[in-house]
Amino acid sequence: MGMYTGLRFKGIVKEEFRKDFKEIALFGEWEKARNEKLSSFSKVSRASFIPRGSLCYMPDEWEDKEEKGTEGFENTYNQVTGYWAFQCSLKNYDDTIEEFFKLVPYFIESAEHIEMYYEENTYSRGYELVNGEVILTQSEFKKYGWDDEGEPWNSIWIDQEN
Repeated sequence: MGMYTGLRFKGIVKEEFRKDFKEIALFGEWEKARNEKLSSFSKVSRASFIPRGSLCYMPDEWEDKEEKGTEGFENTYNQVTGYWAFQCSLKNYDDTIEEFFKLVPYFIESAEHIEMYYEENTYSRGYELVNGEVILTQSEFKKYGWDDEGEPWNSIWIDQEN
């Protein structure tokens, strides 16, 4: 079956790419890009799952549309401003997400949020776009999983002895 890795992203697409970026941003159709570097990403295994991979085995917070929404990570793209937000998950066996990170500085002018979460981990990892490179800045970015004592971090268990 395999394990899933989630990716959450908010950033601004560079102006020169905005007009032709809709197919990628909303549908994951990298192969339709007129730019050769962007279209070549389509050859990476599972590339189309970025940004369109459905959320498999991701934290409830990522899908809780009823109570909190998805924290602004609905798949969105604004061609005028270049604002692009999404969340997805995929089996990252061939380092698809890392290959995406290598491409990000080429077509993204700034990033507001870059987060990666492996389904069995306690914490997600936070990244930033710094000097033309996506770098890991927080190895324990947001806690989603179980803590060291084996209790869920957001446990709402009630101690019935008290």
